[in-house]
Amino acid sequence: MTAVHQVLSSAGPYDAVSVQGVLWRRLLRERGLGGGDYAASVDPRARTGFRLLKELRAEPGDLVVIRYSAYSSKLLPVLALPNPKLLVYHNVTPPRYLWNHHAGVAVACAVGRMQLPRFARAADLAVGDSDFNTAELREAGAPHARTLPILFDDARLAERGAPPASGAGPLVLVVSRLAPNKRHDLAIAAFAAWRAERAPDARLLVVGEPLSPSYRLQLEQIAADSGAGAAIAFAGGLSQPDLNAAYGAADVLLSMSEHEGFSVPLLEAFHFGVPVVARPSGAMPEVGGDAVLWDTGGDVAVTAELLELAVRDPGLREELARRGRARLEQFSYERTAAATLHAVEEALG
Repeated sequence: MTAVHQVLSSAGPYDAVSVQGVLWRRLLRERGLGGGDYAASVDPRARTGFRLLKELRAEPGDLVVIRYSAYSSKLLPVLALPNPKLLVYHNVTPPRYLWNHHAGVAVACAVGRMQLPRFARAADLAVGDSDFNTAELREAGAPHARTLPILFDDARLAERGAPPASGAGPLVLVVSRLAPNKRHDLAIAAFAAWRAERAPDARLLVVGEPLSPSYRLQLEQIAADSGAGAAIAFAGGLSQPDLNAAYGAADVLLSMSEHEGFSVPLLEAFHFGVPVVARPSGAMPEVGGDAVLWDTGGDVAVTAELLELAVRDPGLREELARRGRARLEQFSYERTAAATLHAVEEALG
């Protein structure tokens, strides 16, 4: 029986690429397609069935799905396999964001972007999970690349875990990896400005794994220096149930990110009816559409006013929730699952 194997540079407990691997595996098994999931490195906290890439044994005719989001030299032998290959491009962070914070990661990202054409040429079918990513694929030498949106399974959002610490004031939520391109510094500054002028009891909850312990310390120092440090909490990575509880308690989701290949938190916020204030960077506009209060991020006073509107205006909140539900329909599990299976069948030939 034909099998479909997935390979990643790394598998972790919270990142969106690993989650996509898990959701694809479930869908493939439901359709009677076996196979395994492999990564060059596996975080022991992942507990998602990923094995080390060196264990991959693909039989003739098996499909190999390459999820490309970071470079690893251990992925290169996969390109030499005679099997059909489906490249799924999740984007690689431009290294310019990282040189001053983590040179090693910056080098890996630079090499990852330089090697993308090699992977694009080796694929029988190449897809990006957003038009933004697909455009980069085409520039890298895959002229027939097309967009295949992520699998978004809202059933994962049903279970509620431990809620964040309670408080009387409104809760601003930021959900993303703690990395320079995510611009948590701007989010903190905007929150501090809003709290100082309009919402003295507001709280900020920052959810996400850090690029490095030292970068988290930098952000914690920025928070302490903002004048609102006592109202800012860094939760680290959260399990899906605990993240669901955070969305359930939030009054607004804030993203000042400068580079996004997709942005799952937008869809999660729409599911929970949480209004969103965000910058229109990368793939964000094609995901959020007219359901987001867009902000250039050039003036924290403007961002603060948008937070005020998102939290205090009942009519606006209701309208944004309605638009968010409409956006979710564009990414329904049924629609994206059908597109995923079609891509797998096409790559298999």
